[in-house]
Amino acid sequence: MVTSSHPNPYFLEAANIDWDADGAPRAGIYGDIYFSQESGINESRHVFLFHNQLAERWQALDPEKSGRFTIIETGFGTGLNFLLAWQLWQSVAPPNWQLHYISVEKHPLHPQDLKRAHASWPELQHLASILQHNYPPLLPGQHRRMLNSAQVCLDLLFDDALACLPALLDSPSRRSPRSQNSPQDRTPYADAWFLDGFSPASNPDMWHDTLFACMGALSKPETTFATFTSAGFVKRGLRAQGFQIEKVTGYGRKREMLRGTFSNQAAVDAPFPLNVAVPWHRPAAQSPVASAIVIGAGLAGCSTARALAERGVQVTIIERDAPASGASGNPQGVLYTKLSPAPGDLNQFALTSFLFALPYYREQLKNGAIEGDLCGVLQLANSSKDAAQFEQLKHFLSDQDWLQFATDDELSTLSGIPLAGCGYFYPNAGWLSPPSICAADIDYPNIRVINHCEAISLLNTPEQNQQWQVQDQHGQIIAAADAIVIANSNDALQFPQTQYLPLKPIRGQLSYINESDLTQTPRCVICHEGYLAPAIDGTLCIGASFTLRDSDTTVQQRDHDWNLSQLNALSPGLLKDGVVPSGGRASLRCSSSDYLPIVGAVPIAADFAKHYAPLGKDARRVIDTPASNYPNVYINVGHGSRGLTSTPLCAELIASYICGEIRPLPRHLCESLSPARFLIRRLIRNQRIS
Repeated sequence: MVTSSHPNPYFLEAANIDWDADGAPRAGIYGDIYFSQESGINESRHVFLFHNQLAERWQALDPEKSGRFTIIETGFGTGLNFLLAWQLWQSVAPPNWQLHYISVEKHPLHPQDLKRAHASWPELQHLASILQHNYPPLLPGQHRRMLNSAQVCLDLLFDDALACLPALLDSPSRRSPRSQNSPQDRTPYADAWFLDGFSPASNPDMWHDTLFACMGALSKPETTFATFTSAGFVKRGLRAQGFQIEKVTGYGRKREMLRGTFSNQAAVDAPFPLNVAVPWHRPAAQSPVASAIVIGAGLAGCSTARALAERGVQVTIIERDAPASGASGNPQGVLYTKLSPAPGDLNQFALTSFLFALPYYREQLKNGAIEGDLCGVLQLANSSKDAAQFEQLKHFLSDQDWLQFATDDELSTLSGIPLAGCGYFYPNAGWLSPPSICAADIDYPNIRVINHCEAISLLNTPEQNQQWQVQDQHGQIIAAADAIVIANSNDALQFPQTQYLPLKPIRGQLSYINESDLTQTPRCVICHEGYLAPAIDGTLCIGASFTLRDSDTTVQQRDHDWNLSQLNALSPGLLKDGVVPSGGRASLRCSSSDYLPIVGAVPIAADFAKHYAPLGKDARRVIDTPASNYPNVYINVGHGSRGLTSTPLCAELIASYICGEIRPLPRHLCESLSPARFLIRRLIRNQRIS
């Protein structure tokens, strides 16, 4: 999860704070203060809010439209600039607009230091307390938090700016004058930059050509920047990337500072030291999207529909049965993750999506929008290999408050039933009702649902402004829209556009027993070879079985027997003799061959076979040909047994692609989720693409 070679993939060097006599925090690593105790708020307002002209720009936003204003900051520090921007946004911005605030921090503050720093600003205490409550764990990576009912989207990137910012880019590897770039080469854009962080004298590594190049690549005409420094090399670096620079009066004793505007006319020979993505994972240029069709009304489809609708897109959901009728129809689902002591994209994505999902669902539960209980999840180590990993992870993550390591008696105390061994306890996780989540997601003005109607074919209509039509089995048009998102689980294989995907249906069955069938009652969710959750109205869900190559969704006695045997193995004597399940539910999970979800633009397989065939002879060959994707067609499937955890963040990713936003994940994880990954692997192995 970290760009360094440190053997601990969870390692992050937090800020070492020295507190001055007047209460101002000073960074021990850089020997510089975060803010002046005397004038910190006024200085931040002067430098970053006033000189980016935010009040005037936000007052001018069209209240009849919805949109997003994006600020990128270098150096989150105490969050002062963010809190002030948030305060101003609440005062002057139209309610239909969203503030997207992206901030990089190499050495984030410990939560207790953050809280102590915030105590200096009584006028910001309400917003500061919300930030403290949603502050990410000190783990490297990109952490998204939705605040104030999603009116504010905060992305905190905990790592070196020179690693984080290039990971936001999809720019081409060859430098060309920006005025000649095609839409295919463009990336999402910032509206304003806060160049904060410590001074170039204290932190010279950050003020680098890579930073300036990222600013040029991520900015659009009229994007502004402001910074407290007036160093000459900063002026030269920004000017080379196409920024018009103005030196103005600084705040207080600081004589000068810089502000400016991006003019879109960078010099051809400007430094561009960025190692960017391979072209086949970049979504193709798309026409603007005002309407979208989502096929499938499970967790993936409903969360995607909601993410798009909140951005002003008119969404139609087409569902073969009724919402949450497949695997998303289980009465209880577990919000959990599986950790690994080794780095890797699967591990990083699983943890990132879990840490996003925790506050995402917590807010909905607090508002009464969904059903569930964040009673904690206890995940047991089920083998000697698991036990060895437990010891490694305990060494790596012993200082985290979102995770506890428990053994023997601690397991029994946490769970309320007799257990032995070792396991991980996630105190903020628990069980949720997937049907209630689907219902809450689609209860939104911009969403309509067409039930009991099966989507059979997808047709593009160039004569109708590239709109897509979805037809039923009789060839009748069900709906038409600018974009399509395929989110119908294993049924995605029925469409020619996605039939090549290596999806695996996995049968799973729950068994229902009475709470009185147990000698003791669980206090939390317990994950072992199966899982046991606290009762709902006197009924317990146990399971779930895991069967490959079986698409039968009728409830079967053999799976009841397996579920009961696993419960007996979990805690002998817990299950009373002669228990017979009162019922059950079977459904098919949808998994991919590499166990990562499949999320992104849908590629045209025949074009990939032609354009990237040379990879079969040289897997490292540089091929600049842009990805050939179906225009405005995306997919969101393959969440396996972790859909409750992974779908909220994947919905944000799909929405960012469609709406032209900076993504909620770094580029390498987006590539690992892209459906194009399977085509490229086949070509490298000289396997046929059908």
